[in-house]
Order: sequence, then structure tokens, then C-alpha cells
Amino acid sequence: MNRPSLTVGNLNMFPRFQHRLRAIAIGLACWASLSTGCAQLTNPAIDGVPARRVPEEYLGTPRDAYKPIPLDLLRQKPNKNYTLDQGDILGLYIDKILGEQGQTLPFRISEQQGLPPAIGFPIPVQEGGIVILPSVDPIDVKGKTLREAQDLIREAYTVKKQIIQADKFRMVATLMQPRTYQILVVREDSGQMPTGTANPAASFGSVVINNQSAKSANGYALFLPAGENDILNALSRTGGLPGEGGKAEIIIQRNTNPTDLASPATANKSFIRVPLKLKAGEPWPFDEEDILLKDGDIVYVESRKTEYFYTAGLIGVGQYPLPRDSDLDVIEAISMVRGPLLNGAYSQTAFGGGFAAGGGLGNPNPTFVTILRRLENDRQLNIRVDVVRALRDPRERIRLLPGDLMVMQWTPAEAVANYFNYKFRYNFFSPIIRQGSLNGILNLDGFGPP
Repeated sequence: MNRPSLTVGNLNMFPRFQHRLRAIAIGLACWASLSTGCAQLTNPAIDGVPARRVPEEYLGTPRDAYKPIPLDLLRQKPNKNYTLDQGDILGLYIDKILGEQGQTLPFRISEQQGLPPAIGFPIPVQEGGIVILPSVDPIDVKGKTLREAQDLIREAYTVKKQIIQADKFRMVATLMQPRTYQILVVREDSGQMPTGTANPAASFGSVVINNQSAKSANGYALFLPAGENDILNALSRTGGLPGEGGKAEIIIQRNTNPTDLASPATANKSFIRVPLKLKAGEPWPFDEEDILLKDGDIVYVESRKTEYFYTAGLIGVGQYPLPRDSDLDVIEAISMVRGPLLNGAYSQTAFGGGFAAGGGLGNPNPTFVTILRRLENDRQLNIRVDVVRALRDPRERIRLLPGDLMVMQWTPAEAVANYFNYKFRYNFFSPIIRQGSLNGILNLDGFGPP
């Protein structure tokens, strides 16, 4: 006699077998989920100091505390009375000395804006600030205004040498060409600031290299006229203030001697640093003499270096630039890299664009973030951030510093829930737990009463 086939519907006659099978299913699910190698349970950065308890000295100076300095501090004060010095060219007419009465006077239209037409013969101001004219001794005009220089020339011809009678002395003095200063400007901020790099989906093990596209050095040779030989004019003629790719600081290199670099005490002797941002109440570390440029000066705008933070874990490995002029806290950083934040563990950067695909009971939001911060003397501080708390408590929203590594993982409870859902989706076991029946799940032949 053939034994009857045991169908799923007949299992209702065996409640003890049914309960035992349900317990086995739950046990197998728990064992399988915990034995799959959860990254959170093996996370080497799991231990850390809560963000709200980190000592103040490890938080860094807020970037928002630095304010731009007034730009007029980078420019020399306008001088209505131009003073003469070496390199100036005067336009002079002296009757019977430089030109004859009734002669058409030479004139020149200046190429520089703001200067009137120059009349007379070109006479340069030579080294030491002197002018050499016929029949008189050299005349020192350094630091003199044009009117004062004209009086000195009149005195030389009518008083000291008495070549011309005072009542017959006729003279015209103009500034034909102001002196210029040759300046070299080197800028490393001309490159476009990178937007960050991350590994493509499924390319684990790939190397992320520092993005140096922001370091694109350009050089400019300038001839700045007197009165405009300052930092602000040099910057405005070469692209303006340093952009995001450069430091908010100007370095002037002047008369560097090789012997200066041999000692730390004298290494900065020929370097003048002019910061473009200062904290409120901080004194100016420079004066007007420092911002005046001289012949041969080098104005250097240095590129930003090591201004990156790094990501790992559920966000995906990547390197991203920190803003130069503002702070970036941990929540803003997760948003910037398009990491999972209160969206069912969906990420637009890691694991192919998203590691939550629906189904089951839903995915937990990862709320465990560890920030690995490098300290002096090769030390490291692990800072633990609770994302849920950070959304409510500003003390938990710690700001990132250059070189920080931000690792996002699930908490152990979130990891267990995620493995239950992601590995099994409850498509097999949840009907057993929920319905108390195997109807429509199994067909078991060869079992049952004869």
C-alpha cells in the first residue's frame, strides 16, 4: 500500500513539528546573519571619544572666526603730491638752455591714465635722485615734488651760477613718465578647485591619488608705476584675490641671500607674509612699508596643501576638499559626499549608487560615524559621532579638519537588522513567523501517517 503524500496543508495536523521548524528557522537566520562577517563587529575604529566630550584643544580653530581684512590695507594711500626719485623722466623747457624762444616745444601724450600731456625735453632722474642739466651742478630732486624741483632748478641758474637773470628766467617742468617697478607675480591658485574623488562602484582596492589640479602655477612680469606699486594692484592685474585653490595669504620675497636659508632664525628674514584673513581683535602683522613693492620683488600666492578629508566605510572610499573660508561639520560632510543620511541607507557614492533596494521590512539608517584625527607626535584621536544625536545636538556636529578620515558604519543592532533584511529579505522565513503555517511554502512527499 502506497504511503499518502504529505502536503503543506496537512502540516496543520502536526503542531509540535510546526513549532519546532519555526524555532529552527529563526535560529538559522540569526546564526547566518551573525556569521557573515559584519564589518561593524570587526570595525577597528569602533572605540572612540564621544564628539561632545572632545577637549577644546583638539577641535581646531573655527574657520568662520577669520574675517577678511580691509582691502585698502593692501594699497598705498593716494598721494596727491607726487615725489621724484630715480627712474622718473621729467619734461623740461628752459629758455636759451633747453630750447629757444619761439621754438615749437616737444610734447608727449602719456599712455598712463591720470597723467596730463608732458611738455619739454626728456630729462631722466638718475641714480641717487639727481638731474644733470647744462652749465650747472647736479641737482638733487629725490623726494621733491615737481614744484619743489622747479624751484631748485631756478635757483641753480639764477642764484648759484647766475647764468640767467631772475626776471628773464622762463621754464616749464612736467612729469613726462613716472618711474616703474619690475615685479614678478607667481600664482599657484589659478587651477580649478577639485570637487573630490571617490572610487567607482565595485572597484575596491583602487588607489585614490591626491588631486593636484588646483596647483597650476602661472607667472606674470609687471611694470607697476610709482603710486601703484603695492600688493592690491599686483593682484588685481593678475586675476584678483587668491581663489579657493590658493592660501589666503600673500608672500613677498625680497633680497634673499643663500646664507639666510642656512639657519631657521634667518630663514624668514627676506620673507614678508601678509595674511588676507585675521581673527577679530588680532593686530595687523604688517604695515604700509611691507605692502609697498620694490624692483625685483616676487609676489607669491601659494596653493593650498593637505586641505582634504577622506571617507571610508558605508560612504565609500574617497578624497574631498575642505572649504577654505568656512567650516564643514560631520553632517554637512556626509551630505556633500552624498552619503546615506536618513534615507534608508541609500548612498549615491558607495556600492554602485545604493546598497538598499527595498523589500523586506526596510533598511536601517547607519548612524555610527568615527572620525580618525591625526595629532602631533604621530598620535591619533578617534572621535565617535552619533548621527541621530548630531541632528538634534549641535555639540555632536564636530567640524572636520584637514587630514580627517570619516568612517561610517552601522551600529551592531543596525547591522543585525540589516543582515536579516538584506540577506534573507524575510521572503522565506517571515511567513513562517507571521502566519504560523507553511502553506504555499513547502511540498514534502513521503512524510505523514500511513
